[in-house]
Amino acid sequence: MIRDFIDKAKRGESLFICDVRDAFASADAAVDCVIETAVGETRHWTIPLPRSQDTQDAKFVRDYFHANIYNLISTFGGKYMSLYITPGDEFTKELCNELDDVFQTAAPKVDRYGYGKCLNVTDRVNAAFGRPPFNFIIEPIQRMTPDLNPAKNPDLSATTFYQKAVKTAQNSKLCGLDIGGSDIKAICTSSSRIISLNEYDWNPTRMTKIEQMIEPIINIVKHMQAELGESVLFDGIGIGFPDVVIQNKIVGGETLKTHGIRAASPNYETEFARLLELGDMLRVHCKPMGKVNMTNDGSLAAYTAAVELAHSDRSAEVSKGVFAHTLGTELGTGWVDENGNIPQIPLEIYNCIIDMGNFPAREFEPFDLRSSRNFNTGIPGTMQKYASQSGAYRMALKHFSTDAPQLYQELYDEGFIEEKNGGVYVSLTPEDKRKALLAYIMKQADEGQPQAELVFRDIGRCLAATWRETEFLLCPQVKKRVLYGRFVKSRSCLKLMQEGAREMLDVELEPGDDDLAFTPLMQALKADPTYTVAQFGQAVGAAHFAASCL
Repeated sequence: MIRDFIDKAKRGESLFICDVRDAFASADAAVDCVIETAVGETRHWTIPLPRSQDTQDAKFVRDYFHANIYNLISTFGGKYMSLYITPGDEFTKELCNELDDVFQTAAPKVDRYGYGKCLNVTDRVNAAFGRPPFNFIIEPIQRMTPDLNPAKNPDLSATTFYQKAVKTAQNSKLCGLDIGGSDIKAICTSSSRIISLNEYDWNPTRMTKIEQMIEPIINIVKHMQAELGESVLFDGIGIGFPDVVIQNKIVGGETLKTHGIRAASPNYETEFARLLELGDMLRVHCKPMGKVNMTNDGSLAAYTAAVELAHSDRSAEVSKGVFAHTLGTELGTGWVDENGNIPQIPLEIYNCIIDMGNFPAREFEPFDLRSSRNFNTGIPGTMQKYASQSGAYRMALKHFSTDAPQLYQELYDEGFIEEKNGGVYVSLTPEDKRKALLAYIMKQADEGQPQAELVFRDIGRCLAATWRETEFLLCPQVKKRVLYGRFVKSRSCLKLMQEGAREMLDVELEPGDDDLAFTPLMQALKADPTYTVAQFGQAVGAAHFAASCL
């Protein structure tokens, strides 16, 4: 079975980790993993492990084990991970004993690479809450079933909680920012009326100082404030930020957006720590009792959907929680649980490994459009390169070069891509072609071009694999995913993604578009002659998120 997996991978086929784990379910060895998060919650998983004496097969099993551990830490972080093994089982003991080296627990952040990168985020989270660095603990076998859900709020149902935020917004002046990797969308509201909508293009990946990231955000808030009147202060500012945000603190620092700053800064930890002050910098634009409320952009997507559903005839659905993805520069993920809480965990699902196969795509450096390797870690097979803009690029090159050579050549002729130093890259100068390239691929799919249609069916399959992995990692009660972002603007591309997902399993992918507009602010956006819910829906959600803490 393992050799069959390896042969498929060598042929360029995908091996979704969820399928590999299912295939190993009856293995005669296993490791129980327990994480205690930075905010004190406990989670438990079992990873099945087959034994093998063959060198090549054993390497595959090791890679599979490391990928599972990496996905758990990327999602939950943690004060520590306890690994429970059967006494006398030298095979699993050896695998667990290697983890300190594989994840470079003793190395400085700047020296970590590959799997070790996830501990940079985890250690920053722990430091922000006064915790020591993450560590592994190996223990004898211990079967347990810890409480997987936070205590339910006895005073407010999730529906009531969301409705209260919208009611507060009706008497407030709010600013909402949806900050992404290619643009920032901003909304200014007063008493449930949209005063102004604005979109600003930017490319944070190419920035070299943290000020270059902070200053545009502050200037945008100042501009939105001016739309109300220079002397008017906001009641609240809500922000969806493309990084790990826990308890209103930006504590990640390993995303593609900060790649240039990491590379250029002589002291990145000090440089990045300035983002901890962003809330204070923005609070001066609020009234004395005003609030700045921040969360991850994926979490904001889930919150936005939850608020809208709570004001619809489907309000009962929020009792199971809401799970959302943003498909854009990368894959954003957000989860509001059945209690109305945004779990205070890294939730870096875009960094999780879903594909253990496609060995040929591993041979290219990460920024090569043909590569399956993560921009931040170099690890192949992560969701960042599958259900995302980069995934669309890679799949388009694959299908166009093989079966639609005229389209492939057009990518060069139109200046979307270029060859340099033996690689294939999206053109960034003299004009950034990232958005234009995706729009071109989507247009071809809209017009029924078969190879372009395959791109979005493939992305749908990857979303189904992502769904299965999040089921293993998080066990959410909700069994559908709400999709936001540029991909969803096209009904035909959405339909293709839905078809591709259903080829793998029965999963519901629902668009976060005009059909999910029920609050006064979102209905006003829906009626706007220029902008759409798919574009600015999360900025509206950010305004409601600001109101939720007033």
